[in-house]
Amino acid sequence: MLREFAIVRVKKVAVGWEYPVAFDEVRECPLAGGFDQLTRARLDQALGQFPFARRTGDGRRAWLIEAPGRGAVTAWITSDGSLFIEGHASLPVFFAIFAHLAQVVPALAMEDRITGLLHNRQSFMRLVRHEEHRNLPWDEEADPNHTPPMAA
Repeated sequence: MLREFAIVRVKKVAVGWEYPVAFDEVRECPLAGGFDQLTRARLDQALGQFPFARRTGDGRRAWLIEAPGRGAVTAWITSDGSLFIEGHASLPVFFAIFAHLAQVVPALAMEDRITGLLHNRQSFMRLVRHEEHRNLPWDEEADPNHTPPMAA
């Protein structure tokens, strides 16, 4: 499944909000605008330091990140200061990139371009855990005394 996210700066007032946030549920837009040139350079450098990242070579400020067994994503920074991530990968890959970039710019949020929800680090981690629980190879509710199979 193709997943599409944008990593965005949020206003100081929105940092303390309860996430996830739907844009139509808030009075004030939480977005703080695009990244400035210096921040774009820092984010680009941080993406290049992410494990398994390599330049796409297609003329954009873009990185291909192929996580073995977890999928591949492309992350790119536009000239107007936007940062997009899309690809066929598990949510933990997207979360890892988000957490890595939040070390460079702390007031970040992850916008799910498909659902329109805005996530901070904690709400995105809840989404990751929910998906992982949904994809367990056994039904935990069926028999609480059953020991799940060990991973090979």
